[in-house]
Amino acid sequence: MKAILALAAVVFAAVAAATDLDQARTLIEANRLDEARAVLDRAVKDPAQRGESLVLLTRLANVKEDYEAGLGFGKQALQAVPASSDAHYEYAVALRIKMGRASKLKAMMLLGDYKDELAAAIRLDPKNVKPRLEEIGFLLNAPGIAGGDVAKARAKIAELKPLDWRSATKMEAQALRKDGNLEGAVTTLRGLLARVADDYEARISLGLTLQELKRYNEAEEEFSKLLPVTADQWSLAATYQLARTHILGRYEQNKAVEFLLDYIARVPDKAAGLAPRSAAYWRLGNAYEQLAQVAKAREAYEKAIALDAGNDEAKKALKALPKG
Repeated sequence: MKAILALAAVVFAAVAAATDLDQARTLIEANRLDEARAVLDRAVKDPAQRGESLVLLTRLANVKEDYEAGLGFGKQALQAVPASSDAHYEYAVALRIKMGRASKLKAMMLLGDYKDELAAAIRLDPKNVKPRLEEIGFLLNAPGIAGGDVAKARAKIAELKPLDWRSATKMEAQALRKDGNLEGAVTTLRGLLARVADDYEARISLGLTLQELKRYNEAEEEFSKLLPVTADQWSLAATYQLARTHILGRYEQNKAVEFLLDYIARVPDKAAGLAPRSAAYWRLGNAYEQLAQVAKAREAYEKAIALDAGNDEAKKALKALPKG
């Protein structure tokens, strides 16, 4: 009887651990970060969940772009689960966020560790797509002096394709954009969406590429398809980009105002991957300025600066407004 009870306790603990960690992952995906933190603060105290909880705490910090917390949790995760591909990947992301905030000299000093952690993540689990995407993104976007190399990125994309065709195809579109082949990127993304219509990331990328080509009506059509999506991240991203499309295209700016007011009301604080409210107020000022509503434009620019004193675009726009 004791053996049965002991076995039941072990099974219950395993189920509880899985439930906590799965719940935390779901909450992070839904951008419910405070709730995820509460779950992980409880789970990390359980020895059976500590390693994976530390990995998820690193991920949560990275979503918030809090590199200090990310590096702190990341180091603990690497000590707790040194063979975890995700632990090395998340630590690399925290290093990349820090590099983005540091001086060029300090960033270069961190670069070797960043590359080493990505290499370890891929070596430990060659099927883990996330570090492969991070590596490709680095090769596409980093300056040559830091190791950026579009040709190497293309080789890595080819390696990724058998593992994850969709992700590789989206990276291929990025490489085409990097080369200035915007039409090629449009063709690639339309081909992907013809096969997988609910790839929201690809549709956002397509809309942005069409914006860059100044094909604003087509961009508007693509972004509009995402408005009914229940996932707030994509609906909000589309709302902001629809406003931006009308401003860049200089047409129907009243719609841009409506979209931006809706966006400002709904966007969470520090939402990863979404424009902050300061940027939205700057764009709102753009729309009002195009509508010759100078007083409202001034008010929007002032709100943008109040939210982010480093919003130089809003400062320039405010300074350029007519006096009076």
